[in-house]
Amino acid sequence: MTDLLPITPPPPPDPFRPLGTLGQILNAVEEADRLARAATAIRAGLIDDARMFAELLVGLDPEVTERDGWTPDVRGRRELVFDLAARLRIPERSAENLVGESKVLVWSLASTLGYLREGYIEYGHAKVIIEVCGGLKDEVQRGFEIELLGHAIELTVPKFKALARRLREALDPHTADKRHRDAVEERRVYLDPQEDGMSLLSVLTTAEKAAAAHDRITRIALALGAVEAAAEGAAGDGVGATDAAEPDTRTLAQKRADVFADLLIDGDLCETGEPAAHGIRPNVLVTVPVLTLVGAEEIPGTLEGYGPIAPETARDLAARAPSFARILTDPVSSAILDFDRSKYAVPADLRTIIRLQNETCTAPGCTRPASQCDYDHTVAWQDGGTTCLSNLSPLCRTHHNLKHHTRVQLRNLGNGQMEWTTPTGHVAVTRPTTELGAGMLKRGSPRGAEKTEPPPPEALPEPPPSEQSPPQPFDS
Repeated sequence: MTDLLPITPPPPPDPFRPLGTLGQILNAVEEADRLARAATAIRAGLIDDARMFAELLVGLDPEVTERDGWTPDVRGRRELVFDLAARLRIPERSAENLVGESKVLVWSLASTLGYLREGYIEYGHAKVIIEVCGGLKDEVQRGFEIELLGHAIELTVPKFKALARRLREALDPHTADKRHRDAVEERRVYLDPQEDGMSLLSVLTTAEKAAAAHDRITRIALALGAVEAAAEGAAGDGVGATDAAEPDTRTLAQKRADVFADLLIDGDLCETGEPAAHGIRPNVLVTVPVLTLVGAEEIPGTLEGYGPIAPETARDLAARAPSFARILTDPVSSAILDFDRSKYAVPADLRTIIRLQNETCTAPGCTRPASQCDYDHTVAWQDGGTTCLSNLSPLCRTHHNLKHHTRVQLRNLGNGQMEWTTPTGHVAVTRPTTELGAGMLKRGSPRGAEKTEPPPPEALPEPPPSEQSPPQPFDS
């Protein structure tokens, strides 16, 4: 971990010091916010300066040639975005957006940039104006921008966004179909881990599909309540009273969430509301301390792509979800005792270790799961690099290409730490999710772990008999 900069903490505030009136304090807060807004305008100007400088450097480099579709312009843009993202510690998509937005503000929306520099609007307002003014002719855009700014200084960003879209539709209704087709290309699913063993799964799709899906989920959830009411009535009449289920105390919102998950995991629902298929069938690593597995301790496990999970959840996944790859660890040293040998659909030991060590692509800010990445030789095989833990790391295809086609340099520091150096000399170090050693490649218990008894074979469920090996990711 990087050493923290020496900072002298301020003295504790005196609760009786003169602060002025409440209005004066809030005025100071308002001024601080205005300065923060102005700073985003300065940032936009500097980012566009960097863009133009990077393009100029690419044009002056006679050695830059096109290779595999990587033109000089593409290479220069990717290097700039990667460098900016590493410095600001933001995802590259966000950095790419900043570069594009800054160019539009500087060269096409000067009034918006001016309002932002004076602190009259937030950067969120500016992003809305960039979005709704896109594709308009210059003479139309100028008047529309001024009209929008009149509303932006009075409205919050969400309310301004709704109004701006309505004004855009009224101004240019003939391009609505094209803009919708362009927006459809951006459809995707998001997975956002939350606190306390929860995650937020959301989808960006067309409005009609979202409305239809929400309506179906609601109808199924309401039907569950109707089934329960009917069952209670039958029990009250003495019909099947001995088989009456526990009352369903879930709220409608909770039922919607459960129905949504059941539909995605188990497939369709039959008329009775019961899933047509059962069971979780992903391909995920779950790390379980051996004493937790046998119920002797309550040490949390680790779920790939999420993090710590409750001991009871870890035991349940290890016992009832055979498609999960179980990795048993020593409860004291956390050393790997063994891999799950009952399921050979999981990649070979070395790939599994790399995937456990780095759950995501090792590029700064990249969250692409390691299971969807290439296994890259940091030092290429043809250059003497070996196939070992200290020379392999998961890289998504985008960053794999970035490494090979740009001046961005990558160095494996060992133990999963990767050092990225941008063309301007900025260094960013990414660290592994789990710290391992080369000794972890050995099957069975590592040295020093002999005292820990592994769980009995019956504690591990048998794998499905027809398990197929998944296709292996590209290996450099």
